[in-house]
Amino acid sequence: MEQDLKPWDLYSLDGAEQPECLDVIKESFTRYLMIRGKKANNAYTHDALHLAWCAFIRCWNAAGRAGVSFTLWRVDNEAARTTHSIGDLQTRVCEMAQREWRLGYVHLVEGCTRCQDRPRPTPENWERQVMS
Repeated sequence: MEQDLKPWDLYSLDGAEQPECLDVIKESFTRYLMIRGKKANNAYTHDALHLAWCAFIRCWNAAGRAGVSFTLWRVDNEAARTTHSIGDLQTRVCEMAQREWRLGYVHLVEGCTRCQDRPRPTPENWERQVMS
């Protein structure tokens, strides 16, 4: 199983299909980690960094097989990640609810930084609204 997860050495280009120079690949790897909210510094164990490197090489190869440059794949991935972030989703739901003069469940339970000053219904009032 270990060999399946980490088939290549850390910073080895052996598994990369159509690799660029190592410096370019390392820069892309750093960006890849940042997309996932991770840092490419010494805060991680060698093993964790090794696993991330192998996952990155798999993504590099998948982008190449799809006929897309890794950079383009990365940009699309960043855009998708932004679109799907929980905080952004919560903000969009809050904005839509305000436009419709409605409250969402998240507003009831967690509140919202955008509309903290608005009163929240009690759980009983919320249940009455939902059941009616």
